Amino acid sequence: MGSVRQEPVAIIGMGCILPDAHDVPTFFRNLQSGHVSVRELKEPRWDWSRYGSADPEAVDRTYSRLGAPAGELKLDWKRFRLPPIETRLLHTMELMLLEAAHQAMTGAGYTPERPFPRERVAVIAGSSGMGRKSNQCFNFKWRLPELLDTARRSPALQQLSTGQAEQVLDTVRKEFIQRYIDQSDDWAFWGFVSPVLGRICGFFGLQGPHFCVDAHAASGLAALETGVQGLMSGEWDMALVGAASPALSLMESVLHSKLRRLSTRGVFPLDARADGTALGEGAVMLLIKRLEDAERDDDTIHAVLRGVAGVNQGSGPVMTATHAPVHQRAASEALQRAGVAQDAIAYLETGATGVTDWDAHLIEGLGGAYQGARQVSLGAVAESVGDLQAASSFAAMLKVIHSLRTREMLPQRTFQTRHPGLPLEGTPFRINEARTWPEHAPRLAAIHAAGFGGIAYHAVLEEYVPKAARPTVAVTARAPRREPEPIAIVGMACRYAGADDPQALWERALQGLSAVEAFPEERWPVSLYRQTGEVAFRNRESFFKVYAPKAALVKSRPFPYRDFGLPPSAVAQMDHTHLWCLEVAREAVRDAGYGASRALPSERTAVIVAVSPGNHRETVIEARLAYPEFADVYRRSLLDAGVPSEQVERFIEEAREAFQRTSPPSTSETLPGILTSAPATRLARALDARGPAFTVESACASSLNAVSLSMQGLRDGRWDVAVTGGAWSQITVPFCVSMCYAGVISPTGQPRPFSRDADGFVHGEGCGLLVLKRLSDARRDGDRIHALIRGAGGSSDGFSRSLFASQEQGQELAIRRALADGGLLPSSIQYIEAHGSGMPEGDIPEAGALLKVYGRKDGPASVGVLKPIIGHSYVASGTAGLIRTVLALRHQTLPPSLTQGPLNPRVPWDGQLAFPSQAKAWAVQGVPRRAAVNSYGLGGINYHAVLEEYVE
Repeated sequence: MGSVRQEPVAIIGMGCILPDAHDVPTFFRNLQSGHVSVRELKEPRWDWSRYGSADPEAVDRTYSRLGAPAGELKLDWKRFRLPPIETRLLHTMELMLLEAAHQAMTGAGYTPERPFPRERVAVIAGSSGMGRKSNQCFNFKWRLPELLDTARRSPALQQLSTGQAEQVLDTVRKEFIQRYIDQSDDWAFWGFVSPVLGRICGFFGLQGPHFCVDAHAASGLAALETGVQGLMSGEWDMALVGAASPALSLMESVLHSKLRRLSTRGVFPLDARADGTALGEGAVMLLIKRLEDAERDDDTIHAVLRGVAGVNQGSGPVMTATHAPVHQRAASEALQRAGVAQDAIAYLETGATGVTDWDAHLIEGLGGAYQGARQVSLGAVAESVGDLQAASSFAAMLKVIHSLRTREMLPQRTFQTRHPGLPLEGTPFRINEARTWPEHAPRLAAIHAAGFGGIAYHAVLEEYVPKAARPTVAVTARAPRREPEPIAIVGMACRYAGADDPQALWERALQGLSAVEAFPEERWPVSLYRQTGEVAFRNRESFFKVYAPKAALVKSRPFPYRDFGLPPSAVAQMDHTHLWCLEVAREAVRDAGYGASRALPSERTAVIVAVSPGNHRETVIEARLAYPEFADVYRRSLLDAGVPSEQVERFIEEAREAFQRTSPPSTSETLPGILTSAPATRLARALDARGPAFTVESACASSLNAVSLSMQGLRDGRWDVAVTGGAWSQITVPFCVSMCYAGVISPTGQPRPFSRDADGFVHGEGCGLLVLKRLSDARRDGDRIHALIRGAGGSSDGFSRSLFASQEQGQELAIRRALADGGLLPSSIQYIEAHGSGMPEGDIPEAGALLKVYGRKDGPASVGVLKPIIGHSYVASGTAGLIRTVLALRHQTLPPSLTQGPLNPRVPWDGQLAFPSQAKAWAVQGVPRRAAVNSYGLGGINYHAVLEEYVE
């Protein structure tokens, strides 16, 4: 990667919910006293009889009882202006993020009442999803009809009389609903975390974009780097940046056990006793600002971030292994961005977790990066709070901030004897003992993080010295922001319903051929969930029902595993999004002219893909691992019905075998197969792309978010090529049932965006990826250029009491930002690819924003919507719109609107936008063809992009 010198960034606010520490002062006291939060988990978090076994080979069980729980957290619902019933439904991690964000913002003095430029504040979190809270079932609970059906068909139950069997099943149904639906958390966001950030934006009135970044255990520093670059580019002036672990759950423990990463004794990173790690949970939020701005505004400054950088390993054989060179590259890049020599760093938080082989590669790589240093003390915060995964690096950052402020290096308290596998010989490293900082100033420390798939990130922190006390140095004026360079789309490929390539997508949309069809029984047992009679939702009668079993599905086909060097055992455990991304990326890169005779610039290529937690494969694994919770209810009902206790377990086992018949037991391949960071890192490995590789999630605006971040990195020189887009494969039983329960699915199965008769949308799935370069580079390299992206912009809705209703002013702000980014006037846009969900709650605000910005009676812009053809592909829908818009520019054809029927009379259209029913020639006179693509999502997130035809 090429170094881009970073301006100093001030950390002005801090908040956390960590194991045994529900605020930063308590966490600091725990560090000072040597408190260890790793301990044996007990009920209600843990039931060894259901999930544990001393045998590491035991099917679907964990061999470790250890964890570092955050402890019970009660949200002050009055402070957050939430009704008590809603707080009961909040996910554990949602509570943690809200509280940590509140601490960081208000601790810095930025309260909801204080005036400040809210439109210039972004919210970004490193996250791998909220995870499954123990004993609450989440996705599993919506599969009750299948559980009851397998029990009903088991030979053992059929030995009972019909009346007795039905009594048992009816009792099971009622108790299961009472325990896991009436009295439990409702996983309203299906694992999405970005709506939680939207809730934070709504509380504080923030209007910069909000989104999540997933780089596995390096997610925190990946989010931080993204936040910093937005400050450097001037896209925002302040960022609330954080990280959250998945909820500590038995599912996580089981899957990590299959990788042999867990310890049965404790967490002893760098020590000879190390034999694995223990998982922890928590959330940390930091408020950051350019240093000069923080000093100007008289903010409290806790520390200064001098540099942060991330890279990826590229090609490699094992997703869960790591290699020394990637750590060396990440650390060297961060030091260069910070403008800091190795010998200036006195302390290094290593990111070591106690997994010995992993830690050894990490120390080896860091030793190479710090070869010229004098003496660097090493530490690892995991000894205190366990492996927090996505939040690990932010806990480490708090520890470093504490050390810088107290000018005391905290000892590695669990350390006794160096682990013989750690390559410390010939390095400047020593495992830290309590000591004061060296006298040479300024005091600098570093934080390292690494994740599955070959990810590594590094950051450099410096103690804050007030300007008056700093030595006088020549001040380098900030370079004026350059005119944003257009970004060239040089490659693209896709797989959507009924369209395995962009041209097929174009032709299907031109002809108005909908790919929506009845849901096939082979996907999941539709007959068990089909609702007959009058459509009902949001009430008990609609539990477990799908009133419109239709969708636009990608047809299954064999995956060419040999082409990607993947064993069939690994492919069998991989979610569809991983497989689709691999195939579609290969096609997109080939379309861009790269292949055997022309290689991508490995170290200058980034991979940023939009996906979301709760993927199809994850729900299958969760249902398998959560079966003991159903078995507990079933067991009680059988005993109450008078079934002899010696027969009960046979009844349960027969039902279990029938339910789990199509889902193989968890293995070492299971966790890598469901990670939401993996679609990006698998692509990076397949393409040998060694720049940053991470996924993003901002609900249904995710694809345009990924494109926007890719453009940002191209423009500021962090990479030269970006492979970006989105993938969605989550049309699962739980998702369909819960979306029908919410009442957002069209009962007619016919999406009618902006229409008077609009009644919801229909599920779609797919994958679309683009290859992007700076226009100047594409011209230099002789690339075929499909089209140009002139600008992109994102926003949040700001003050809001609802996560589900989009707001016109938020969408308008994103549109105007995209136009300003490209230096374009609204009147120059002739075509708009709208989001057009088909829900009036979304269509009306979107129409209002489009009319405010683009509305004109003289030559009104045409509006098109793709969802009636391929359904709503959620996080992948923005890329589908981009691809169709690119083809419209290339073919010089305005697509049909596909809105169907009269327009919604609640919108004051007044002929200011055009909705053509047929395709027509796109004629212009003396100006380039220009188009816009709009996208918005749950939680009040909005993104907009402006495209232009490329003329040689």
